[in-house]
Amino acid sequence: MYGLVVLLCAVLYTSVTRLHNIYVHSENISIGKDAKQSSTYSTYPASMALDKAHAYYGSFTSQDNPSWWEVDLRGYFNISNITVTATSYSDWYIYMKNAFVEVMDKDVSLCSDVQGAWCGEVPNTLAAGEEFTFTCNATFPVRFVRVTRRSTSGIYLSIGHVDVQGEGTTKPYRSYYKPSKNKKVSEPFLTTSAMIAGDCGIVCHQHHSCIDFSFSATAPTDENCLLTDKALSSHHVNDNSWTTYTITCL
Repeated sequence: MYGLVVLLCAVLYTSVTRLHNIYVHSENISIGKDAKQSSTYSTYPASMALDKAHAYYGSFTSQDNPSWWEVDLRGYFNISNITVTATSYSDWYIYMKNAFVEVMDKDVSLCSDVQGAWCGEVPNTLAAGEEFTFTCNATFPVRFVRVTRRSTSGIYLSIGHVDVQGEGTTKPYRSYYKPSKNKKVSEPFLTTSAMIAGDCGIVCHQHHSCIDFSFSATAPTDENCLLTDKALSSHHVNDNSWTTYTITCL
């Protein structure tokens, strides 16, 4: 069998409107997460837009069509609002105009059944360092946030800072896990026990931040189920009793 399937139902409700400089205080769930972009100009990678200390320069793409920036929240969340801030360096802020913000439940580059929701669009006129806060009408648990600029030709995208506010929720109605033999989670946030791999998968399912898990039928019973919320945190081991299950799309 290709993978384990975990089933649940979830409901997410948020309002849809465009706001300026208004914050709904919950938790910034984008700090320390995995960011990428369509390309990288010079030394301004996608990760800089997640660190407020680098908001002066932020992230910067080359001229792509479209140009996009994305953060993988490494878990599933109810989103209350998303704030994007223009850079303050020189005139780079103009490369955020007309950028639109959306949220998705799966990786659009891997999955064919992605659910998405529009959150808002930066106006055509803006100032250096200006903030724009949007709410999203997503009726599903969110894992990915993407900012995109489109053009008839190549176009830059520059973002000073992205702040995603939200709270953890349950996973989408289906999660598929691909097994990898002789691999073991090296940085678990939870070490527990399970009778079978499916039980370990249920424990992972109950923790909204759990992305991958490892199970061993022969390890000590209180240490045979390892849960992680970090990317690339598993490694090969010389023990064929361990299998790591990674969330993926079929």
